[in-house]
Amino acid sequence: MRNTLSISSLVCLIAIHLSGIARADTTRVLFIGNSYTYTNDLPNMFRLLALSLGDTVETGMSAPGGYTFQQHTTNTTTQAAIAQGDWDFVVLQEQSQLPSFSPAQVAAEVYPFATQLVQQIQQANPCTETIFLMTWGRENGDASNCASYPPVCTYSGMQQRLYESYVAMAEQNSAWCAPVGAVWRAYRNAQPTAALYTDGSHPNVLGTYIAANTLVSTIFRHATVDATYAPGALSNEQITEVRTLASEVVADSAAIWNIGVNDPLAQFDWTDLGNGAILFANNTMGAVQQQWTFGDGNTSTDFDPQHTYGGAGTYLVELSVEDDCGRTGSASSELAIIISTVPERDLGRDLDLQYDQALQQIMVTSINGPATVELFDIGGRKLYHGSIHGSTRTITLQRSFHGLLFWTLGSQDGLRRSGRFVIP
Repeated sequence: MRNTLSISSLVCLIAIHLSGIARADTTRVLFIGNSYTYTNDLPNMFRLLALSLGDTVETGMSAPGGYTFQQHTTNTTTQAAIAQGDWDFVVLQEQSQLPSFSPAQVAAEVYPFATQLVQQIQQANPCTETIFLMTWGRENGDASNCASYPPVCTYSGMQQRLYESYVAMAEQNSAWCAPVGAVWRAYRNAQPTAALYTDGSHPNVLGTYIAANTLVSTIFRHATVDATYAPGALSNEQITEVRTLASEVVADSAAIWNIGVNDPLAQFDWTDLGNGAILFANNTMGAVQQQWTFGDGNTSTDFDPQHTYGGAGTYLVELSVEDDCGRTGSASSELAIIISTVPERDLGRDLDLQYDQALQQIMVTSINGPATVELFDIGGRKLYHGSIHGSTRTITLQRSFHGLLFWTLGSQDGLRRSGRFVIP
């Protein structure tokens, strides 16, 4: 396919623009792109929108007209900006047509240089998050490349290829994607006659406002519906719709956009030591700090704490972690504590329990009529909770089970019984 890349503007804007007041809680964002980025000063609109939501931002920009990722990998101003290394985020926006070309051409002419830029950013600061800014299809498609690659003949075809390429770049590079193009498409679908372009390609103020809202929702991971900033040229209806759509598109598909891909994934397990004593195991990779809450008012900052509960019950255990870049993650799980001094009952008086090891199934029968039954393993993990109505209830376990199993039974007479049995 031929490379017919339109450059509507000969402006070559290569500069670092710093906005806002630098302070400890300031978020620093570098924009690397071209005329799609500098038109209507997207970095400043993003800054003002974030500020209206209480987020202080400092921005930088390197955006020569028509520039590609390949050109940015060697541009001295872009490289100097990256080398500062004190950016929290770097936003990358490729030339407007290239990512919409055929998968083979994009793989050869876009992806390698996207990866090279991410590597340069990581070398300058391993804690910087890279965000690929998904652009939008041209108003009526790309006429200059329609004959050689028909999918770009229409807006929808071009937009779909941009979507696919930008999501792929984020996935390939453990980076985020700011889905500006997806929000743009949602706005066009909602308002088919809306004007978003100045020349069929570049954004008007409304188009740039879509980009700014999408970026704020992506970077700060919160909706922009309560923002107070908007360009004076927009109507209240336009402002409300943009904020709503941007917030919804980002939040509804955060996993697709890879948002938070490098956050530590909090994970934990535990071992029941008996008599309410639990040994917790922090299985999180890369965490340097952790905070445990045990659900009974007690906390710990130990890596693998041991905690003793004062009584039986169900407790919500939460683990919050932080890595050496300040990124956070959390996990929680309910823990059922059954004090081992509970007397062991004769199952024949209340329940009949049978275990089929080959099928990994427990067959439970309530002897004395309808009852509510709970089963727990020795670690306090709930295996089953449900009603038994005299007939046998079959419970399929996720793994082969051996050892001590606890049960509780609540019958219609209002009594609660409990006990344990051993699966050999």
